[in-house]
Amino acid sequence: MKTLIHNRRAHNRRDVLRAFGGAFGAGAMLLTAPQALGQAAGQAAASALGSPALGPSPLGPSAAGSSDLGVGVLYCGDRTDFGFNQAHAEAARALTVLPGLRLEEREHAAGTLAATAEELVGPQGCRIVIVTAAGDALPGLLAQADAHRDTVFLFSGAPLDRDRLPINTGFFEGYLDEAQHISGLVAGYASRAKTIGLVASHPAPDVLRCVNAFALGARRADSATALRVAFVGEAATPRQVAEAARALADGGADVLAAQLDGARPVCEVAEAHGILCCGLHTDLSAFAPQGLLTGAEWAWEKAYAEAVALIAAGKPWKHLRQGGFDQGFVRNTPYGPAVGVEARAHADAARMQLANGNAAVFRGPIQDNTGRTVVAKGKALRGGDAELGRMVWLADGVTEVGR
Repeated sequence: MKTLIHNRRAHNRRDVLRAFGGAFGAGAMLLTAPQALGQAAGQAAASALGSPALGPSPLGPSAAGSSDLGVGVLYCGDRTDFGFNQAHAEAARALTVLPGLRLEEREHAAGTLAATAEELVGPQGCRIVIVTAAGDALPGLLAQADAHRDTVFLFSGAPLDRDRLPINTGFFEGYLDEAQHISGLVAGYASRAKTIGLVASHPAPDVLRCVNAFALGARRADSATALRVAFVGEAATPRQVAEAARALADGGADVLAAQLDGARPVCEVAEAHGILCCGLHTDLSAFAPQGLLTGAEWAWEKAYAEAVALIAAGKPWKHLRQGGFDQGFVRNTPYGPAVGVEARAHADAARMQLANGNAAVFRGPIQDNTGRTVVAKGKALRGGDAELGRMVWLADGVTEVGR
């Protein structure tokens, strides 16, 4: 998947945390920037988040002639892509309820992220810049952050391994595999053919993590369920994604799913074929009103609103936030009409167990599709475990199309 920092490389999370420890001390430090939301904004954010009201902010104007706090959002693609970028756009829309906030959005900035960030910080006077996916542009963006210490840079994804990171940078990493596991569980109940087709971008560790989580969920519902995966590449066009989905449907899959930047074509193919599907990134029920079972979605609204409110008030904020259902960073699309009572009950219970820490998606024993034990009995790999970032296997019951 080309859009996520942690979807481009595997990372050593221990080194990442050590780097944050060196740069930030305890990992949550007071950053005072020359901007303000003001007391009213802090109280509004606090009310929305269910936390105590924030006091007056020490921050000053964000740009000449403006007393509003400028927040810039850099999208690596179209903010209405019905995919990864749209999930962030929905979170940005939630920020606009805060009084005293001025939102500046820039789309299709994948090749010019650092330059666009400089424009947001300089002429536009933004004091918080949110980047949906830095990818290979991260070094340039970190250089911008280092040059503009009065501006906070927030990135979606896990940070690259570095000895030090600028004090005014923060990262959000969501465990989408948890939501994919629930989608897989629902799909396993729904598939009568016991064959599910999944279109994925490329076999990188984070992609495999979500593919395997989906498969483990499906086989949790019915151990006879098989998952067939078609890898189409990071640069696949919507047409190529649709062609792969049609091939999976023609090959006998009666449920389709996805793990790539834009899953809309997969859902459209499923609806056209009269079969079921699971969405991804954002609510895709409009494209498969009869066939959508559920979907794995990002839920950045609370994370971004909370960070902006704390930064604006000059209060401590976390520079590295990771989590899944427990932190409210992911969610599932509301169940569609084809989801039965038993599937709903099982999925709801499984989601609750993941949220309260009583379960893990990758709990042994787990075998790969060659019969090799990859997670030993009694072992559990939880969200931040470094082994998940080195995943190179496909789970038992998963086959790659064409191999």
